[in-house]
Amino acid sequence: MIRIAWAGFFQEEPVPDDNLTDPLDKEWLRVADICNGCRRCFHLCPSFDTLFELLDRPDVDGDPGRLGSDALSRTEDGCNYCKLCYNHCPYCPPHAYRLDFPDLMIRARVRRKRSFGFSRTDRLLSRTDWTGEMGTRFAGTVNAAIRNPLLRRLGRLVAGIDERAPIMPFAHETFLERVGKKRLSRERETEGRPYKVALFVTCLGNYQKPEIPESVLRVLEHHDIPVLIPGALCCGMPYLDSGDLEGFRMQAAKVRDLYLPLVRKGYQVVVPVPTCQLTLRKEFLQYGGEKGEPEDFRELGENTWDFFQFLEKLRHEGLFRTDFKSSPGPLSYHVACHLRDQNIGTPAREVLGQIPGAEIRSVELCSGHGGTWGMKDRHYPLSRQKAEKTASVLRESGSGVWASDCPLAGKALEAASGIQVEHPAVLLRKAYGI
Repeated sequence: MIRIAWAGFFQEEPVPDDNLTDPLDKEWLRVADICNGCRRCFHLCPSFDTLFELLDRPDVDGDPGRLGSDALSRTEDGCNYCKLCYNHCPYCPPHAYRLDFPDLMIRARVRRKRSFGFSRTDRLLSRTDWTGEMGTRFAGTVNAAIRNPLLRRLGRLVAGIDERAPIMPFAHETFLERVGKKRLSRERETEGRPYKVALFVTCLGNYQKPEIPESVLRVLEHHDIPVLIPGALCCGMPYLDSGDLEGFRMQAAKVRDLYLPLVRKGYQVVVPVPTCQLTLRKEFLQYGGEKGEPEDFRELGENTWDFFQFLEKLRHEGLFRTDFKSSPGPLSYHVACHLRDQNIGTPAREVLGQIPGAEIRSVELCSGHGGTWGMKDRHYPLSRQKAEKTASVLRESGSGVWASDCPLAGKALEAASGIQVEHPAVLLRKAYGI
């Protein structure tokens, strides 16, 4: 049963009547019918488990038309928007069926939240720039509260965040404070340089893991590439996660207004976190504005790179430096879901593989975190179960350093295993000795 946290009490959320007057309902029945006949996504994620369980009930007997009016909402509640089902699906575009299950889930979530409002959990977890600013300003107090079991239980009652869910502590100094005001928004000499980069810091990188954008900055400078840092913004994905389409579009506009002028000056936007890169490349184009206004987002997306994808580009052009001072040795690498969704391969594995002595084993399994999804009290038990499964596979792959492109996935795996998970950019910086 779907519940929302409000003032410490849980209440059932109503669901819309399935009267087929909304095109979304018709699309739901069409997709459910196709999925029922295929079932390739059986056990892929909780959404498909719910859908097939509902379809297999004797009173439904595989007929989507007999599903209850709450079937779509129940299915959508299990979706953490990893988007792996899209690439797994044989009927996604350009197939004539044009099945897009993640899009259906997001639009169902948007409709539900527009009708019945947002929980405190949604509002808290989606406003990462605000929470990041408050968290770093009072880092000592906030981090102590994160570690306090009593306050965490209170947080579950008030905000619906499970007290066992891993929460990344806040840095006492943001990334922007680390690099200093003199470096921000100051264009550098670029004549004779093949590329110049506008660094997308990410909210997580600015407020909680400043060593990630700092490592990206140092590595790019090591390659003699001018880097401009225009600021630090959330990409907006937490708004989309919560079904707040209006909030997502406002955030998309902020990012566009900050970075598109730089793109038009010849800058390449480099992003160290796959979810943020996915958002800039694909989600802005799909959800960022009304129909008929996609060109700005398309231009921004076409000039946005995953950090290691950009380094791979340099490597293929003979511009990648191999003056390594040390090696991480054996490395178990967790491939982030939102990297896999983009069909750009595993550039971090390819780049780190250039380090002498680096032995890399890749694991493509779900960490269970799913952005804000795995932090919510009703989802955390399943999230932890998935993280423990993936952690066990990483252990079986051998000893050595663990790494993941996704800091949130890394935090979930750390909580499940007790083993530290590094970001590949940090490992690369250490290997260069810079």
